[in-house]
Amino acid sequence: MRWRKWVLITVLAMVVGETGAWAAEKLVFGIGVRSGFSAIKKDETFHIHELIAYHTLPWDWQWNGGWILDTFWEIHFGLLRAADKESVLISTGPMVTLQTPWKSLAFMAAVRPAFLEDHNFGKENLGGEIQFTEEIGINLILSKYFSLGYRFQHLSNAGLYTHNPGLDFHVLELRCLLPGYLDEGQGP
Repeated sequence: MRWRKWVLITVLAMVVGETGAWAAEKLVFGIGVRSGFSAIKKDETFHIHELIAYHTLPWDWQWNGGWILDTFWEIHFGLLRAADKESVLISTGPMVTLQTPWKSLAFMAAVRPAFLEDHNFGKENLGGEIQFTEEIGINLILSKYFSLGYRFQHLSNAGLYTHNPGLDFHVLELRCLLPGYLDEGQGP
């Protein structure tokens, strides 16, 4: 079991280190906070709290109607909490956003491999340390630097372990682009 933790941490470090070279052309950095709770009743009620760091990737597409598809790389550091127990949850991976022509609304989707420090929470066993998180959501762009978002997030081990109950969350988040890194026309 311990070797899996080190393999995952090593792979995540290599992936995060490599993406910096890809995004040199139009690098925009941002940070965020998010918090959520179980969407579906289980034996235990789960809460998730995360800090986010993200940057743009060099691929984006713009259409004549004003729609913009943009790509990002995210790193999440958080806590998963249930049954009076907390466990560190770390994930990293790509996100795509589709910004509407009126620039105040964006849709997003993301998928990330994740590492969960401990997978037992009272009566709930999430199967193992290696997890995957997928999410879809919507962002309300409040200003050039800030956005408020809702995410429907799924966390599971994708059948890597015998026990795979999966968790679904309703998550609210606040994102902030770091001043000095913002190009004209880009938003969170």
